[in-house]
Amino acid sequence: MIKINIEKLAEKLTQRLFKTQNLTDIEIAKIQYGISLILGVIIEFTLVYAISLILGFGFYTVVIMISALFLRINTGGAHCSTYNRCVTFTAVYFIPFAVLAKFVDIHFPLEFKIFTSLLLYFIVLAIVKDNKFYRVIILSLVGINIFLFFANSIVYIKILFLVSIGFTLQGVMRTTLGETIVNIADTLFKKAGI
Repeated sequence: MIKINIEKLAEKLTQRLFKTQNLTDIEIAKIQYGISLILGVIIEFTLVYAISLILGFGFYTVVIMISALFLRINTGGAHCSTYNRCVTFTAVYFIPFAVLAKFVDIHFPLEFKIFTSLLLYFIVLAIVKDNKFYRVIILSLVGINIFLFFANSIVYIKILFLVSIGFTLQGVMRTTLGETIVNIADTLFKKAGI
């Protein structure tokens, strides 16, 4: 198994990019932290997307993961204990839902996707009810969903369906259930040597 050491990579990049700068240790630490976050997200997204693309549902994974990331940026959520476990968890968590989303998209009528989207948005709304920004976003998406249904805009309804899945998957990570899921997965991955 390939072990990714994001912190070491960020440290090397920081040293290389800012070697001529006269920075304090605190400034260097902040830069390294920012670089490690950005690299972590890029690597994680790329690996999970590549797997999904090979398996034939890359589009579904991309939309679900980007929408989940959009929600996670300001709301946070449960974390694995190491970066490698995080990447593994992300793949195990998002890929099956992308497969399910593709199945539903292909085999279920538009009305089912609209109903499911609305239901998922209201679940997320209950989870992020304390965050005014996301309340507005989610209520706007509900309104757009309803409008697109009446406009019979199939492509956009499909995207909003996937966004509702991504929001829900990330919303769950803010709950006790999400923490429990991550802790169980983290323990299993540790036992598996990840």
